[in-house]
Amino acid sequence: MKQINTTMVLIAVAVAHHLDRLREEARNEGDRGSSTVETIILVAGFAGIAFTIYLAVSGKVQSWIAKIPG
Repeated sequence: MKQINTTMVLIAVAVAHHLDRLREEARNEGDRGSSTVETIILVAGFAGIAFTIYLAVSGKVQSWIAKIPG
């Protein structure tokens, strides 16, 4: 009987350790989304800069076109 109890305790400890390890791995994988959010913010920032440059250049080009006689 003592051997069965010892075996059951060892199995319970192994299962608890395995569950703790799985929880720790799941906790560490939560950082993946932050890099996605950072990438989206960077892309949106560059798109805003590109749009601003486009507006500035297109306004300049339109003024050059307006100066063309004819």
